[in-house]
Amino acid sequence: MRFKRSSLVTKVLILVLVVYATVTLVSLQSQVTEKETQAAALQDDITAAQQENLRLEQAINALGTDEGVEAVARQKLGLVAPGEILFYDVGN
Repeated sequence: MRFKRSSLVTKVLILVLVVYATVTLVSLQSQVTEKETQAAALQDDITAAQQENLRLEQAINALGTDEGVEAVARQKLGLVAPGEILFYDVGN
């Protein structure tokens, strides 16, 4: 009888350990999935920031050329070249 009782206790203990391990693994798997999602979102943010950085570097490089300076002078400052006539649409 004593052997059966200790065998039952052992089986219950093993069952409890298996249930605990399963719950722990499921919890860890959900945490891993969440972290993978966060990593993917951060990678998207990095890619967007790199593209924006490239665009800004190109804009800076364009400002170093005569065409870039002229474009800024026309668009931002409203300047015109000698002999040019600037027309504004006042109908809107």
